[in-house]
Amino acid sequence: MIKSFSVSSGSANDFIQKVTDSLSGRELGKIASVSLSGENVIITFSKLGKSEVIFNLNKETNGFKCTHLSEKISFTHKAFRSDIEGKLSKVLESNGAKVEI
Repeated sequence: MIKSFSVSSGSANDFIQKVTDSLSGRELGKIASVSLSGENVIITFSKLGKSEVIFNLNKETNGFKCTHLSEKISFTHKAFRSDIEGKLSKVLESNGAKVEI
C-alpha cells in the first residue's frame, strides 16, 4: 500500500497533469487515473470493478505531501493490488514524487 507521496516543488495540479500524461502512454493508463477533489488526491482503478484510494493533500513550502486517508478496493482488484501499486509508484517517482510504501 502506498502510505504517502511527496513532491518537493510545484503544484498538485501540475503534478497530476504530468502523471496523467505519463499514464496515457502505458497499459496502466487504461485502468488508472489520478484526480484532485478539494483537498484530496484520488487514484481510481476501473476495470472489472472500481477501486479508489484517497490521499489527503497537504501543501508545503515548495511542494506538497499526500497521505493515505481511505480506500475502497473492489474484490476483483485485491489480487492485483500489489502489482498495480508497484507500477503506479514507478510512475509517481518518474514524475518527481518520493513514495513511501
